Amino acid sequence: MRLRARLAIVALAIILVPIIVMSLISLDSRIDTMIEDMSRSTDFMIEQIFEQVRLALEQGNGDVAAKLKDSEPVRKVLDSTVAFGPGVVSAALVGTDGKVIVAAHGEGEGKPAPNLPSVAELEADAGHWLLFASLPTLLTSNVYEARRRVEVNNRPVVTISIGITTALIADKARHLLMVIVTTAGLVIAGTLLVVTLISNRILEQLAVLTRGYEQLAAGANPSEIKVSGGNELSTLAEKFNELSRKVRADRSRLDNDQTHLFDAVRSIQDGVVLLDGNGTVLFANEKAQTILAPKKEKEALEGAAFATILGNNHPVLALVESATAGGEAHDVPIVLPDGVKLLVSLFRLGRERVPAGLLVVLRDLQPVIELETALDASNRLARLGTLISGLAHQLRSPLHGMNMRLELLSREAGDVGGKHIDRLRHEVTRLDEAVEALLRFMRPEELKVAEFDMNELLREIGSRAMSDRISIEYDLDPSLPLIRADRGMIYEALTNVITNADQAMRDGGTLKLSSKMDGSTIEVRVADQGHGIAKEQLDRIFDLYYTTKANGSGLGLPFAMRAIELNGGKISIDSQLGQGTVCTVTFPIAANASAKSSVSSAA
Repeated sequence: MRLRARLAIVALAIILVPIIVMSLISLDSRIDTMIEDMSRSTDFMIEQIFEQVRLALEQGNGDVAAKLKDSEPVRKVLDSTVAFGPGVVSAALVGTDGKVIVAAHGEGEGKPAPNLPSVAELEADAGHWLLFASLPTLLTSNVYEARRRVEVNNRPVVTISIGITTALIADKARHLLMVIVTTAGLVIAGTLLVVTLISNRILEQLAVLTRGYEQLAAGANPSEIKVSGGNELSTLAEKFNELSRKVRADRSRLDNDQTHLFDAVRSIQDGVVLLDGNGTVLFANEKAQTILAPKKEKEALEGAAFATILGNNHPVLALVESATAGGEAHDVPIVLPDGVKLLVSLFRLGRERVPAGLLVVLRDLQPVIELETALDASNRLARLGTLISGLAHQLRSPLHGMNMRLELLSREAGDVGGKHIDRLRHEVTRLDEAVEALLRFMRPEELKVAEFDMNELLREIGSRAMSDRISIEYDLDPSLPLIRADRGMIYEALTNVITNADQAMRDGGTLKLSSKMDGSTIEVRVADQGHGIAKEQLDRIFDLYYTTKANGSGLGLPFAMRAIELNGGKISIDSQLGQGTVCTVTFPIAANASAKSSVSSAA
């Protein structure tokens, strides 16, 4: 035994040392090559960005940051650098104050640039002899930065920054190390086998049997053992092979069951209950507890009988009993006693006639119902859009003719009738603008985005809504920034909202129009003193064609919501019977802030 051990050590030293040395040299060369390729690729990308920055800075005068922000080619080259550059995780232009001016996909703009190690440090680490000092660093995924300053008149104005990850290099380095380790392991196994064969044939046969039992005990699947001769060792080898085949068959069946279980678990999105063969709950997540037993503690579910938890005549329990006696059930729709609609799937655990357990998956049908409702509303709106577009086109020609006739009539009517004709012409023009806004509303790709004063728009709509029956009260924030949206669409949307408020105050009252800054949004509120809206109606007021008025069309609020959402805003309504209604419209500040900045810089 001592001789065999010495031979094994000598053989391992002779074979393993050259393999390890050559493998490390190869690893060093491969990593150096990959880092050099990454550095050249980074230099090329920086050169492309530099060229676009130079072209952007040469166009006109003004603030450097503003020109770079407004340059579409600069944004495109930054986006494409991240999208197509190998290993690139970020690309940005950093100002002299250390803050990001422009970044790929707008990430981190206006924030301080992250402090990352330089690519030069990575190249220095890769230059260490045989990577002994830097190998742990290169085996982990880190992000390094390549920079280049852009100067105007020998004065730095911006820095090009590209973040490069070493994930690909680390993966390849780990793969090469794994090859080295695997090769060393194979060499060790081969050397031991050779030494065993040389030392003693009987000992070799015993060693083969021993390794087979060890692999079997460790969970591996050893190949069949062949021992020559008709002695006790060959009989023992046959018994071992028989045992190994049986173990492999059992493991294969267990792996199939485990794979089946994992597939079922991966498909889980909502409630999950795991039952054993006796119907006892082994596991139940919070969603399952909320659906099946909301009044019980989670600890009380696990370990309890499923039938006891649900009670008799529960629809889920009926499916469980059916799956236990027969096959699986997939996506079976049921309705719980509290009205919750579910899709229930049951997976049997095990291949026996009586399953070792059941996996119960409970999926909420509400998202599916909401999706179908939204799709139905979209289809109806599309059909309505075709009808309205055709009607609007038919209206425009008579309106233009009326406008021309009024122009001719105003020349003949003199000063007395001219005022009335001008008023009629103003109304015809406003109706034509409404038709134009309706056409653009049905074709949102033709939005006419411009800057306008929301307070001025509210006063204009309020002046038209004021009457002997309705008084208007304003609470407008004078510091409100300009809104950047389609003014015609917003006008029509708010007009619909205010018209509803006017009609809700049948006995008259005060209509309050307010505007203010609310955190990151601009908020517009329309509050009336009408009779209010019932809760069951409040949930449906934005549904197409839904109306509570005798002569209503059910189009005003859905159109208002669509117009506001097309312009980046949101609308909500809060109401209680007898206490009036408040409609809140919000727009994000971010879009308006950039537009305001461009105006001031142009000045």
